[in-house]
Amino acid sequence: MIRILLIILILLVSFNLSKATRIENDSIIRISGQIITKSSTPIPLAHILVKSKRSGQICDSLGIFHLQINQSDTLIISALGFKTQEWPIPLIFDTSLPLIYQITLEKMAYLLQEVNVFAFGTWDDFKADFLKLEIKDDYLINTQLIKELAPYNTRPPNIIPPQYRATIEEPSIWDAIGSPASFLFTKFNSKEKSKRKVSKLIRNEWRLKKLAKYYTSEIVSAHTGLKGEALEAFMAYCGPKLEITKTNSQYDIAEQIVKNYKRYLEQNKIK
Repeated sequence: MIRILLIILILLVSFNLSKATRIENDSIIRISGQIITKSSTPIPLAHILVKSKRSGQICDSLGIFHLQINQSDTLIISALGFKTQEWPIPLIFDTSLPLIYQITLEKMAYLLQEVNVFAFGTWDDFKADFLKLEIKDDYLINTQLIKELAPYNTRPPNIIPPQYRATIEEPSIWDAIGSPASFLFTKFNSKEKSKRKVSKLIRNEWRLKKLAKYYTSEIVSAHTGLKGEALEAFMAYCGPKLEITKTNSQYDIAEQIVKNYKRYLEQNKIK
């Protein structure tokens, strides 16, 4: 009798285990849940990923989600500021009941690189310092590529139209020694002289445009208070001393005007 009872018990246990395994592996269930912190605060917009399918969804603003998944699936849950967690679906025998779970995530701190913050003073000070700022390339591979490509870098195109190009644009003593005939022709021929002047104007066109925009009598008068003949005399003094580059801003040129005006007053002993 005892032997028969043991056999029946073993069969029942085997049947239940096989049924549980079949439910776990084959059944599609619908579950709902809420992602929360340890203090039961909802975590909005947490990401839910079904590990076996590599698909999932994003929780709503209250951290709530709804999924249809296999009984044997595992959820991968992540949220900004929290540790990613794997959550296996618990074994469920009665899938007719509403399945709602609360899943708790643990907070995680992110360590960032140290940064230095500097005060630049006024907005004009900031612009001046920013324009003078040298940006270093921390990526060695970029520096190496620049070195390797240097021999293949082409010269910038000649912006002077062919009809205005002189035989030698800037004759020097080395041109006189190396090719005296070309040097003499370029140096003294009237057409070559004219071409050199036109070429110089074309090359300095950007400089002239910048001067016409930022070095006017109105601007200089506003910074110096000069008018009439005194203004004209100072502009004739200051103009040749201005260092104009393609990166100069209006602030840079104004700064040079003020500095040159102070020197002008000292040289002429004007109070």
